[in-house]
Amino acid sequence: MAPKYDELAVTVMRLNPDAPIERGYHLMHFPGQWKEPLRRLAATRRGGDFASIPIRSLNAAITALVPDCVVTLEYAGRGDGDQEWLLAHRDVNPAAIFNIVAAWVRSQKAAPDQIAQTLSQLRASDLVWVPVEINLAALDQIRRAMRLLPMDIAATLSRPEAHCEYNNLRFLRCPTDTGAELISWPPEQIEDQTPFSVMIGITAQTLPTSGEVLIYTSYGVRRWVPVRPMLSLSNAHSVYIAPTVPYLSDAGNSRHFGIAKIRASRMKGDGGEMTYPPRWDDNLAEVLRQLGCLDRLPDPQQLIDKPLDYLQRTGDAAALVFRTGMLGSERVSPGLSLADREPLVEWVASELKPHLELVAPLPREKIVVYKGLSGISDGAISPEYLGKVVGPRLTIELLTDLDNATSYALERLSTRLGVALPEAKDLGETETLIAFGPVTVGLRKLNRPTIVADLDRSRSQGKQSAIEQRVDHIAGTLGDVAHPTVTLVEIAPAEAYKNAKRGSDPKWAIRHGLVRTGRLSQFVNPVATPKKPGRMRPDGTTSDANRERFAAAVDELFRHLGIRPAPLPAPRSGTLARQPALLALWMIRKNKTRLWGLARQVPVAVLVDPTGQHIQVTAPGIGWQPLHEGLVEIGKRYINEMLQCGPEDVVRFVKETIGEATAAYPDTLLLTHAQNLRSVWDQLGNNRIRLDTIAFGAAEAMPISKLPGLRHVRVRGSDGGETPECYGVNEDGSGQPKGLWRFLRSRTFGSTSGKPSTHSGALMGVSKLIPMEYKDKRTAPRPKAQVWNPQFIELFVAGLQDGDQAEHWAALAHDLRDAAPYVRDTTALPWPLHLASKIEEYLLPNRITVVGETARPETDEEGAS
Repeated sequence: MAPKYDELAVTVMRLNPDAPIERGYHLMHFPGQWKEPLRRLAATRRGGDFASIPIRSLNAAITALVPDCVVTLEYAGRGDGDQEWLLAHRDVNPAAIFNIVAAWVRSQKAAPDQIAQTLSQLRASDLVWVPVEINLAALDQIRRAMRLLPMDIAATLSRPEAHCEYNNLRFLRCPTDTGAELISWPPEQIEDQTPFSVMIGITAQTLPTSGEVLIYTSYGVRRWVPVRPMLSLSNAHSVYIAPTVPYLSDAGNSRHFGIAKIRASRMKGDGGEMTYPPRWDDNLAEVLRQLGCLDRLPDPQQLIDKPLDYLQRTGDAAALVFRTGMLGSERVSPGLSLADREPLVEWVASELKPHLELVAPLPREKIVVYKGLSGISDGAISPEYLGKVVGPRLTIELLTDLDNATSYALERLSTRLGVALPEAKDLGETETLIAFGPVTVGLRKLNRPTIVADLDRSRSQGKQSAIEQRVDHIAGTLGDVAHPTVTLVEIAPAEAYKNAKRGSDPKWAIRHGLVRTGRLSQFVNPVATPKKPGRMRPDGTTSDANRERFAAAVDELFRHLGIRPAPLPAPRSGTLARQPALLALWMIRKNKTRLWGLARQVPVAVLVDPTGQHIQVTAPGIGWQPLHEGLVEIGKRYINEMLQCGPEDVVRFVKETIGEATAAYPDTLLLTHAQNLRSVWDQLGNNRIRLDTIAFGAAEAMPISKLPGLRHVRVRGSDGGETPECYGVNEDGSGQPKGLWRFLRSRTFGSTSGKPSTHSGALMGVSKLIPMEYKDKRTAPRPKAQVWNPQFIELFVAGLQDGDQAEHWAALAHDLRDAAPYVRDTTALPWPLHLASKIEEYLLPNRITVVGETARPETDEEGAS
């Protein structure tokens, strides 16, 4: 029997009011008189158009070269006066700061006379430190505390005398975009050529409607490259560098790493052959070049040829960060197990006493609203229901290669439709029509290798041109459809499109071409020979990875159509009076890039009726439509349109959408995602959101009761360290429980999931760092051990109607994480938000899912996990 946990420990620390942190700091302002010259310099890159100061790259250079500084100013282009810029423990020589600024100016892409003119208007004497006393617990110091606390904590944990007795770990600071970060040094397991460091992330956070500053910590590994790797031509790779002597003598030294970027360059050799030597390639490297310090960085070719030599150095060490695809196989798995995390949490807490204290474990909230939601919704889809969703006609196309792939797909289709289907050998280009109650279902197998072939990336043809050519080919070959049509596309695995072949990946062109003709699509990896025998199931059958993969892909086709095989259950007695409709808002955004073309920023909304079986979608300029029609319309309309909906446009869309939903149903649950939407609907920010009110733009906030039946739950994930890590605790030990938990303030809850089936082999009690007892045997450290840790999803019940209980609506949002009918495991987002986020697949190339592949971020550089 699985252990029971009624409490959840979280990696959250509070400031102790009895031991306040009151310290002296030094404050430097960004000179107002610098802004106009720097704006003019930035404008030269835009042909004279107005441009903001690219201060982010300047800030990155300063924090890399002077790690004892904290940047408080993220945007310097606003206004013309002085603004707070840097905070530091000590008054670093202003001349050192100015030298970095001057080098940064010289690194900008502008004419020499323009750079000289800009520098003539900047003076070192403009930079002055002012001593300030700051109480980091004071409410009027929240903004400063959010920046300073992570730096202070990192400095405390990286003191020369500080060490964690758990494997005798010592830590160095390193730059990060959010909060502070520490990595253990020297690396672990160098002698086995499986090098890695323990990583501790530190962020300062707040909770909605609260001004209290909390500290969240996270724990993971940073994996290093031990042997010559394959470098990417399209993405730079991070190199951590620990200088023995500071780059700038006036800046002083501290226990820290800097980060520079390296990438492969394309060069033609003397004999005409192409070579790919590494080179330093980022803003910091150029600033160092201008400072005359670039030769202090390791020779990039030597670093690539013998990375282990640099890892073993006691001075001027360098470490190339491992990224998936750089080596033939992973030598260290991502993440740290619970066995390794707990002692690290305890050490951090002990080092930070008495000023900071771990919060008490969270109590479990035991209410369940929708009982029985979990796993894949098996069973057949009724003909009557299918007809209501898609109408009298549906075509299913199988763009599969071999008959065994087609057979797997037909097997699942037969199960879902509850009817016998033809064999693979009997299908052809002409539709085979199946009478399915009020719906006629057409099946056909497409033999079109030119559709799924690699893109033609000849020297004269760029990525965008190759995509457009394939789209035109698909449209011309298949033609438009007259009724709902879904296409299953068998596609080569991700390994076929690595590095130099990345630009030949045809998936985006295929998706684009099919949607232009009115088709929805789902990709799946080909049938493959199993690497190991299937597992024995409880019913005595043996699992078949190929069968399961194609079954999941066919199920995804029905998800695109908006089909839910079984309705949502009725609310349990004593919770909700009736089932609400479910409204999810999602912002799709993608910056313009060299590979992917146009920029897009489009809000979408998904509305699910109370039964869960009628799903509609809308977007600006597109009225409410059934999901399958809306996906086609959104894909056609916005795929080639540079649409940048600003905050006013988004808020207008949000207001209209909420109004239409509440007019259609007596009860509606609005689900929003903080990190996704708050930049354009700022009322979702912690400092702006108010209980039981709703505000649209500059208009005054109004009581949510003005919108009858509306409730609002805001979801927040772990992006940017905004939610803590967690583990269950009881008298017998610790574990990884699933559940809903009461978080630190009223109306704020945490949702955790159980271990997913994809990580069934992950073990809590195995260590990467020290030998441990496991199953009565002493085991050596296992750097390759599979690790899984639950994500803490914050649920804030922002809006209620009179008589509501917050825990009921939090429990509903938590239950909806198990409501996706074609997903075996709990989703990170409640089902309606999950559906809304999936619309990105039709507008963003890097969001396309392929059944059989593990979704990874576009750059996939190893972080904490």
